[in-house]
Amino acid sequence: MMMLRCGGSPAGPGGPTPAVYTVTPSAGPFIGGTRVTISGANFAAGAAVTIGGVAATEVVVESASSISAKTGPAVPGPADVAVTVEGRTGALPGAFTYLAVSGEPPAITSIVARGTRPNEPRSFADTGEEVTVVATVADSDTPAEQLVFLWTSDAGVFTETGASVKWRAPSDVAIPATVTLSLSVADHTGNTATGSTTVKVHDSVKEVGDLAREFLLDFSDSEKSPAVVVRNFSKSPRCEKERDDEFSQIEENRRLYRIRSSSIGPANVSVWFGSRPCSYVPRDGDACAAIPATWDSVCRTADPACIPGRSEGIDHVTAVYEDTQWRLCASYFQPRGPARPSFIR
Repeated sequence: MMMLRCGGSPAGPGGPTPAVYTVTPSAGPFIGGTRVTISGANFAAGAAVTIGGVAATEVVVESASSISAKTGPAVPGPADVAVTVEGRTGALPGAFTYLAVSGEPPAITSIVARGTRPNEPRSFADTGEEVTVVATVADSDTPAEQLVFLWTSDAGVFTETGASVKWRAPSDVAIPATVTLSLSVADHTGNTATGSTTVKVHDSVKEVGDLAREFLLDFSDSEKSPAVVVRNFSKSPRCEKERDDEFSQIEENRRLYRIRSSSIGPANVSVWFGSRPCSYVPRDGDACAAIPATWDSVCRTADPACIPGRSEGIDHVTAVYEDTQWRLCASYFQPRGPARPSFIR
């Protein structure tokens, strides 16, 4: 008498008959190309797989109880899944369903561009920076690996193809610049879908440095009002207190001092996007700038709080990235030698 095994054929000489228990996923397009995982028993190296009588491809025996394979093309409808090992076959009837073509085009649900620096904002790039662009696409008729992706952009260069690609921002554009990244996706039937996203391209070191130096140059002109001097500071809650403090300090400086001459050096800028604090107080910011500065001033009044002379040191300025642009957040003057009372913090 022959022994029967679940999901398999009668046991015969030479070894146990394979058994098929489940197939995941259990459905895919009739054109084939769906990668499935078959669970069962008594699998072995050299196993052959058929789905709906069609030989599967890329068969990998992962263990005695698991096989991965890719479906071939077949007629839409239920299909038996069979595993054969050395002439012994086990099958699970109707374990996989070949789906008819819906005729619907691919659907691009999202396109996300992001750089590799910690906390770097989405849709941001510095000039020459390489960012990763990932598209999420759904298509009921075509397996993901059979979709054809065509990426284009106003500027910059794509270096890969597929759903996840690398894009290098241009180095020769007027900044800040808005660059559109466009995607066209085609399935095996010729249906296409299009989508796009934009990336704001900056030269952060230059932009933050220019803002910080402009702030100090404005401060060096005693005829400019505090409102003008702090016009490039963020008004967000993140920086509100620091901006108000800076405004008050400039008001006090204007009341007591008249700056006769000044020297504002180049800015040394680091961009962290808040992933680490700046090396001075105030520390919070997405970028940190340090600028050597010297001011020679005289007193406007006889107020004893005014001590005329030279103030020299490093002015530290923080900046934040908000609403696709850089804004200043806070300033801290670190004098060389004793601080001049009421001149600037």
